[in-house]
Amino acid sequence: MNHSITVQRFGIRLRPVTPEDAEFIFALRRNPLLNAYIGEFNDQFSVHANWLKRYFEREGDYYFIVETARSRIPAGTIAIYNRDGDTAEWGRFVIVPPYPAAPASVWLMYHVAFDVLGLAKMYCRTVIDNKHVVSFHDHCGALRTAVEPKAITIKGVAMDWIVHTVTSDRWPLVSKRLEPAAVTAERFIEEVT
Repeated sequence: MNHSITVQRFGIRLRPVTPEDAEFIFALRRNPLLNAYIGEFNDQFSVHANWLKRYFEREGDYYFIVETARSRIPAGTIAIYNRDGDTAEWGRFVIVPPYPAAPASVWLMYHVAFDVLGLAKMYCRTVIDNKHVVSFHDHCGALRTAVEPKAITIKGVAMDWIVHTVTSDRWPLVSKRLEPAAVTAERFIEEVT
């Protein structure tokens, strides 16, 4: 979806994805160090570029590049999508090492969802074997609200998802839990850039 939402805090900036980001996003999805828990996708760039072109025509889909605030170096992606009234899903979350951008980018994403878009509920789905990310959601205060058996196929294997949910009334708690990690990470982001 073409949108103009740009937010920045903790040394990280979220800005709208553009067609020029297609190669960066494609490289993220193909990186074997980053794609262990990403579902099946066609590895032809033209298919990916066409998907991105169609994205700009969809309503309620906010796709962001995560980048360093000072140097504008792309560090990953995050998105809000599948919006249904005041509820939406978030995902497409991939961060490139060595940038410790996860706490800040998730904080910024929730800020957009609850404070800018006025949503009441956000949920995300994480492959159950992705213990690091499942723990991240648990630690930041997102509630485990479901397990979806064999919901995603990765490298030919059906895997379960854990669904985490954050409501707008829980957002202040989640914000409070994410902020210390985001502040700490900001110092490392400045060193890397």
